[in-house]
Amino acid sequence: MLTVVKKSPRELGDWLATEAGFIAGLCSFDGEPIVLEPYQVAFLENRSRFRWVTKARQVGYSFIVALEALARCHLRDGYTAVFVSYNLDDAKEKILLARQVYEELPLAYQKKLVVDSKTELAFEPIGTGGRISRILSVPSKPPRGKKGDIVLDELAHYVNDRQVYTGSTALILRSNGQLTGCSTPLGRRGIFWEIATEELRKYTHHRRQEVPWWLCRFFCNDIERAAIEAPTLETEERVARFGRPTIVEQFDSLPLEDFQQELECRFVDESYSFYPYDLILPNTREDLTLCDDFSDLPFPEGRLVAGFDVGRSHDRSELAVFEEVGGRFICRLLRSYDRVPFAEQEGDLIRMLNTLPIARLSVDRSGIGMNLAENLGRAFPQVVGEAFTNASKERWATDFKILLQRRDVDLPRDRELVAQLHSIKRRVLPSGNVSYDAERTNRGHADQFWAITLACQRERGPNRSTEAEVGVRVLG
Repeated sequence: MLTVVKKSPRELGDWLATEAGFIAGLCSFDGEPIVLEPYQVAFLENRSRFRWVTKARQVGYSFIVALEALARCHLRDGYTAVFVSYNLDDAKEKILLARQVYEELPLAYQKKLVVDSKTELAFEPIGTGGRISRILSVPSKPPRGKKGDIVLDELAHYVNDRQVYTGSTALILRSNGQLTGCSTPLGRRGIFWEIATEELRKYTHHRRQEVPWWLCRFFCNDIERAAIEAPTLETEERVARFGRPTIVEQFDSLPLEDFQQELECRFVDESYSFYPYDLILPNTREDLTLCDDFSDLPFPEGRLVAGFDVGRSHDRSELAVFEEVGGRFICRLLRSYDRVPFAEQEGDLIRMLNTLPIARLSVDRSGIGMNLAENLGRAFPQVVGEAFTNASKERWATDFKILLQRRDVDLPRDRELVAQLHSIKRRVLPSGNVSYDAERTNRGHADQFWAITLACQRERGPNRSTEAEVGVRVLG
């Protein structure tokens, strides 16, 4: 927590003329004064040309970069900040944050807002002859032609991370600006990892900051002790000793490697994953919009294929619908069934089969899925019951990896989905058989992944349906 005591009006004025002072002294959010964390103050006071922040999720960096830009727009004339984000929704969110805090500024300190859109804010000049100050926010593309300070938020998650970084360095050289790379880790790969760890070569002009969960008061019950003791402890012990309930819940909900990467600034070793990030990310699309319901999906140009993984007592059932066009699989709908009775799940699948021209629906018929698969198969000839064995899972996982290698899959750019694909590991069992699976958590067991691979599997044998059809249930 930042506590400020000022002795004179001049000293107060000098403090308000800094980014940290402007934010802590004048800004509010949801009617509450903004209290800066020590690491946020250190970030604001960092004047290096290159700032490099490895951080846990939800520690307030998207918030603080938005506030820093807002403060600089009010403290400087002709200032420009450019946010580059993981996707368009994240880009809009930063503008929304800055806009809300702007609305809560004291009127005496507000510059007039002259451009107000979802991806840009612009403020009137200081005095006559001055220049407009702007905040621009764009998805993960090189910000060409936009000189000023540049923030690459969640850089490790970009598909084109190296191109974005290279384009950004050229812009700050011409504008004498500041470049900030800020991200949670995503494997030992990419330009963010290279600069953060310097394992391949030195980046001497980059000033680094690392913010794990135990430095944030919302997650840690004793920051001062944790800053000293937590780095020497194993993850489980430091969570037990210093974690608030929100962190304990996250620890229980994620595989250990994912927790360490998402919240403890650990760059995980990708050699154990069957689907490395560099294989997954090029198959994700920012502009891919999924349908919310079966009735929303337009009539397909190709074949609709679907996979349904039946959840066990602690897992969700997952449905994936893809459109296959010339050997390319485009994701159209993903749906989760969390603690939904099996009768309702079956009813929803019947509605889908009666609504959409599904050419094939592959349904997990192992264990509790057997009854559902048999019921659907009797009424709809395009329903195929699939047995989950080591051999079949190896076939599906390999088919999907080939599609990824060929870049013949279009997936939504979603962090949770990427994490689930990356969680799949190939293990050789003592029997000599091969196992493909992910660590079980209270969020599931890579169930969405298996629904996707069921949908996208290579269809073998002479019975492949080339024509889409809507199944009709005959009663009586």
